Amino acid sequence: MPLDPKRLVELLSIADAGSFTKAAAARRVSQPALSSSMAQLEKAIGVKVLERSRSGAALTDYGRLLVLHAQALTSLLDRAADDVRLKKQGLEGLLSVGASPLACAELVPNAVAQVSRKGANLQVQIFERPDDQLMHGLRTGEFDVVVSPAGPQSDPPDVVRETLLRDRSVVLVRRRHPLARRKSVSLKELEGLPWVMPNPHTAMWRHIEALFAAENVSWPASYVTTNSFLALRALVMGTDSVTISSPTLMKQELAAGQLAGVPLRKPHFAREIVLRTRRNLPLSPLAQRFVTALRAGAATLRGRA
Repeated sequence: MPLDPKRLVELLSIADAGSFTKAAAARRVSQPALSSSMAQLEKAIGVKVLERSRSGAALTDYGRLLVLHAQALTSLLDRAADDVRLKKQGLEGLLSVGASPLACAELVPNAVAQVSRKGANLQVQIFERPDDQLMHGLRTGEFDVVVSPAGPQSDPPDVVRETLLRDRSVVLVRRRHPLARRKSVSLKELEGLPWVMPNPHTAMWRHIEALFAAENVSWPASYVTTNSFLALRALVMGTDSVTISSPTLMKQELAAGQLAGVPLRKPHFAREIVLRTRRNLPLSPLAQRFVTALRAGAATLRGRA
């Protein structure tokens, strides 16, 4: 039996509100009517999607799965309204891209510029987010595509990924740091130094964890974490702190001599920068042109490496 889209949206309302009473008030329907709708949804799929309690209503595992699809559905409807509005304004449409800081350094801006140079009347939104938020945004339809590091975990089955680049990280220090002139350095030699680390919810954090584990080196006792690229850069440039990052991300600072990049003696593995799209959901013509420009830009960057 096909699912009723209206009931999925109602389930999303209950999840957002935390109770039938609040969701019914927000949707301007009666609570019995909302309860009846959820009962029919559960009957149609043969599983419970909500657990009621005195404190409200909580999603079951099946409910959480359906809410993900409900979010994608509402995003799709919102996008349809946006596309009509933009068409009335003489624009081709909207392109929404989720990207990691590394992808925002060159790859994504270059592809957007390439598409824009061809005279397209369009609106583009680029969102820089932590990796877990990027995946959620792609699966719920907030983003057309996502460009970010692959990460150590497998992607969900509804996501397709394609490798664009491989990036090898270096140890970054200020230009007058005692390590700045070294040809290479091991993680063991960095013990006792203060560190600046990326957000724990990023693929870069997990990449650094994997490097420490591969060399059997203890995690630093003293470190600062930040989700701000500007804060990370300022701390490394202004103190004796070290960090591990992509030289692409600090390209201008390295070229200006403000920072020094010291290769790891045992780099172990490179990070894959990948393009992610949703399986079985075709891209718009605008998003397809962006992907084509993205692939061409990645090929150019690979040729420079």
